Amino acid sequence: MAAAPRFLHDVLHAFTWQKLLLVQLLVVALDIVAVLSFVRPMQPPPTFVWSRVVIEETMAFSVVLAVLAADQAVARGARPFQAFAIAIAAASVFAGAVQFPVRHGLGFYTNGDRPENDAAHRRIQMVYVGSDTLTYGGLFVLVYLDYRRRERLLRRVRAAELERARKEQQLALSKLAALRSDVDAEELLAALTGLKERFERDSPDAERGLDELIASLRAKLEAAQGPRDGA
Repeated sequence: MAAAPRFLHDVLHAFTWQKLLLVQLLVVALDIVAVLSFVRPMQPPPTFVWSRVVIEETMAFSVVLAVLAADQAVARGARPFQAFAIAIAAASVFAGAVQFPVRHGLGFYTNGDRPENDAAHRRIQMVYVGSDTLTYGGLFVLVYLDYRRRERLLRRVRAAELERARKEQQLALSKLAALRSDVDAEELLAALTGLKERFERDSPDAERGLDELIASLRAKLEAAQGPRDGA
C-alpha cells in the first residue's frame, strides 16, 4: 500500500516550474485551436472567455500530469504503450468531470451548459471536453515520446564522445608515463649541464651535442607514441 503514496509523491515531485510553463504553452495552443474552431465562427459572448480558460487549464494540467504519471509507471516496469494509453484515458475522464463543477461553481458557462438548458444536454459538454482531451492529449504524447527518443539518442552520443575522450586521455597519460620511464631525469640534467658548459666555452661540438640530445629525445618520444595511424 505504501507504493501508491510513493508513486503520487514522485509524480508531483516531477512537476517542476518547467512543467508548469509547459502547461501554459499547451493552454495557449489549445486556445488557438478553440478560437479558430468555434470562437470566431460562432462569436460567443465575451463572458464565455473565462469558461474557456478553465476548460483549457484543466485539460492542459490533466495531460501533463498524465504524461508524468506514465513516465513513473514506465520507470517502474510498465509497458510504455499501455502506461501512456491508460494515463491519457484517465486524464480525459478527469478533465471532463472536473472542469464542469468548477466552472458552474464560479458561474462560468458555455453555450451548451447554460442553466436554462436541460440537465442531460448540459452534461454532454463534459463528453466534449473529455473527447478533446483524449484527442489533443494523444497528439501531445506522440510529440513527447518522439522528444524523449531524440533526447535519449543525444545522451548516448554524448556518453560515447565522453568515453572516447576519456580513453584518449588515458592513452596520452600512458604514453607520457612510458616516455618518463625512458628518460632518466638525472642523465638529462647532466647532459643539459654539459651542453651549457660547452656553449659557454664556445666549444665547436656544442651544436652537434645539442642536435644529438634532441634527436635522442625525439626517438624516445616516437617510440613511446608507437606507430602512427596509416604508417
